[in-house]
Amino acid sequence: MSDKFSFFPPDKLQKWHEGIKQANRNNIFCHCRSCGYEWIDSTFDVTCVECGSKDVESISSWQFPDD
Repeated sequence: MSDKFSFFPPDKLQKWHEGIKQANRNNIFCHCRSCGYEWIDSTFDVTCVECGSKDVESISSWQFPDD
């Protein structure tokens, strides 16, 4: 990622990226499009543990309100 167009100094940008990684920890909702299995994970590039499909939709669940 190029810092050329960044609004943040490199150290602040790195802290921001680390904050996003921490927010995603155990907060990524995964839905297998092949078999319908759903689970919570910490990474986006996952394989379904039920059927082995790589066709998985992953959404950062911390982005949605609790109510």
